[in-house]
Amino acid sequence: MKTYVTALLLGAATLSRIYGDHFDSSTFEQIAELTTPRNIQVLLEKDVCEALLEVKGPYYLFNPHDGSRVTSGLLGKRFIVRELEDGLKWGEEFPGIHQFYVQPRSPETKIFVNGVEYPGSIAIFGVAGQINIVNDLDIETYVKSILTTQFPTPREPEVLAACAILARTDAYYRSGQGMNSFWHVTAQDTGYSGSALIVNRSLIEKAVDSTKHLILVHSKGVGQSTPFPTTWTENSAGKTAPYTTMFRRDSAVQEKGVTAPHAALSRSESRWSYQIAKKTLGALFDMPKIKSVETFVDGQSNKVYGIRLKDDSDSLDVDFFALQSHLGKKHLQSSDFTVTMQDDSIVFSGYGKGHGVGLCLYSASALAQNGENAVKILSKFFPETYLLNLNAMPGDFLGE
Repeated sequence: MKTYVTALLLGAATLSRIYGDHFDSSTFEQIAELTTPRNIQVLLEKDVCEALLEVKGPYYLFNPHDGSRVTSGLLGKRFIVRELEDGLKWGEEFPGIHQFYVQPRSPETKIFVNGVEYPGSIAIFGVAGQINIVNDLDIETYVKSILTTQFPTPREPEVLAACAILARTDAYYRSGQGMNSFWHVTAQDTGYSGSALIVNRSLIEKAVDSTKHLILVHSKGVGQSTPFPTTWTENSAGKTAPYTTMFRRDSAVQEKGVTAPHAALSRSESRWSYQIAKKTLGALFDMPKIKSVETFVDGQSNKVYGIRLKDDSDSLDVDFFALQSHLGKKHLQSSDFTVTMQDDSIVFSGYGKGHGVGLCLYSASALAQNGENAVKILSKFFPETYLLNLNAMPGDFLGE
């Protein structure tokens, strides 16, 4: 384990000395809500007719509506699960029960949905003849899974450690939102793929384990001492954009973009261009005769968070992510671009790669290669924040 991790095991008294007036009793209460490591609920399947649910090993089956135990098994079970008029069916029928929760009885028990292994427990919710499937698992395992998916090629260990902290911070933020909903995030949006791709003793597993329970929280303002939505981008081309601006979501803390000097120095090397026929672009958005394209730009970073397409009588606003989804990431490579009209075509010209929010991986890699550790890297991209070790805090708050 990196020595910098042990240096971050700050007690309440230490934090109080560091943050002074900003670290009052309300701060203790806010952090106390986070001191028990949480699970996160990931939506695997939404509104499907059926799915193959297999349990290998002993298990319990609960009704999450009232917490009652419906049944249990010792040898496992493998059947199609579907919603009937009177309740769910998984091999046998469960009259009057439209939701159940499969929980392992042994560490060796394995659960599969449509052939993919998932850690933790599985919840099935039946609604009007269809089912939703949710994976309930601990956040540490979730972080390992999404990092494995998003980093198929090796990265510097300190960059992976920084991303592990960011992914965990985001997971704690998501798990604290909308607690009355059945899930916090979707597998499709996060790239979550269960435990199938997690490799023991990999660089990613080491990065997650060495930063276990560490999250970023803000030290000032309305969102003080609470996690916040975080992410990273491949190459910011010199500046990052605020999360709330690009993702168009409200947040307790108004994030600020920062300058990324390493990416700025190589900005010209990251230049890209994409030309598309007006008719082709119009067909993508059901606007056959495009007359103009306007951009909505974040004034601080010059990142484009949306465009407005106009024809003779109508207009259509499209956010960056929808535009990139339609054009393809290999064509619209980043949010740092301008648009020009050329006869029958439209040209997108830009710099960098990715949405431009959060940690710039290009700059982080340069910093890591220059000897900076994960803590220093994060401090450059997330000012006015500090690291909180959730596993170390309870004793201090309880006076132990």
